[in-house]
Amino acid sequence: MTRIDTYTKYKQDIVEPDFDEFMTNRGDLRKAWHCAGSLFHLHDWVYEAYKSAIDRKYTFVDDNDQQLCVSSHVHFANSLGQAHPDFQLIRGIANASKHLVLHPVPQGRTNPPGMPSHAANAYVSGTAFQPGAFQGNAFQTGDVKLERSTGHIEFAVLAQSVLNMWNQLFATEGW
Repeated sequence: MTRIDTYTKYKQDIVEPDFDEFMTNRGDLRKAWHCAGSLFHLHDWVYEAYKSAIDRKYTFVDDNDQQLCVSSHVHFANSLGQAHPDFQLIRGIANASKHLVLHPVPQGRTNPPGMPSHAANAYVSGTAFQPGAFQGNAFQTGDVKLERSTGHIEFAVLAQSVLNMWNQLFATEGW
């Protein structure tokens, strides 16, 4: 029986397989959404494991430009998103894929340029063959991208950046 009851098990059994499965099929939007969700929600697991240490060390800037201490998993995500804009973009993709349309930015969430506003901001581009004409991945040449007014960005680049962020945090913090 597999049980996922720690952030390390969540990272090992959910985050890394979602990441690897997407990276082997970069044109699969469903796999990109799963990858975004697991990369983002790792903050919930880590916060639960290290709540008191995170609350003492991590901060974020609220809408009034006041630096506040983290005191919840949402604040921890805000802190990570302010320190690592790619994490905030992954957060937007994860939430947009779940909710379709995102509501106005809640307090304490400064968004980088190109933050998704709805699920359709993540799309597959460059597919060379008519869908359904061949086996789904046999000739797939497209990549999942995030649509932004400042230019589109490959989801694979964002996902790798956020996984690197997590691995660096784990190494730095000793988690």
